Amino acid sequence: MQQEDARPLADRVLAFLPHQGSFEVQHDQPGKTHNWHMHSLSETLFVVNGELGLFWQSSGGVHRQTCGPNTRIDLPQRLLHGSTAGAQGAMYLILPEGGATAATTFLAPEDYPAE
Repeated sequence: MQQEDARPLADRVLAFLPHQGSFEVQHDQPGKTHNWHMHSLSETLFVVNGELGLFWQSSGGVHRQTCGPNTRIDLPQRLLHGSTAGAQGAMYLILPEGGATAATTFLAPEDYPAE
């Protein structure tokens, strides 16, 4: 994760556009959780407003970080992760690798990593 400068949203959207393809605008209500899942492609997220509680598994452990506005999040292909919107909700951009559509695989609750 990295904090970026606070350019106007129009500039951010133009910078986020892939050469060919599309990106998604995600608007989550407060407390909305996207449980453990992974994608077939790498993805980059950019938090526009609100807070996003990101959780992921790497090096055998579960990690958590709260990401606020102007945070860029790079998620490698097949990284097991999820997120929960903060108290004010969250709006963020999702750019799959190359602007293509990623296949998403959700884990069953009994397969969630132990914390």
